[in-house]
Amino acid sequence: MANSEKVKLEEAIKKLEKIVAELNSGQIDVESGLAKFKEGVNLIKFCRSELKEAENEFKKLKSELEEEAAGEEKD
Repeated sequence: MANSEKVKLEEAIKKLEKIVAELNSGQIDVESGLAKFKEGVNLIKFCRSELKEAENEFKKLKSELEEEAAGEEKD
C-alpha cells in the first residue's frame, strides 16, 4: 500500500469514527442520520477495497519471497 493510500485509509477510518459517534449521540435527526449512515457505508466499502488490495499485495510479495527461497535451496 502506497503512503498516499495509507493516508486515505486513515482519513476514511477517522471519518467513520466521527460518523459512529454522531449516530450514537442521539442528537441527530432522521434525515441527517440516514445521510451519515450512507456516507459510512461508502467509507466502509472504500476501506474494505483498500485493505483487500493491501492483502493481495502482501500475498504476492510473500509468494515471490517463497519462490526465491525455494530457488536458492536448489542451488
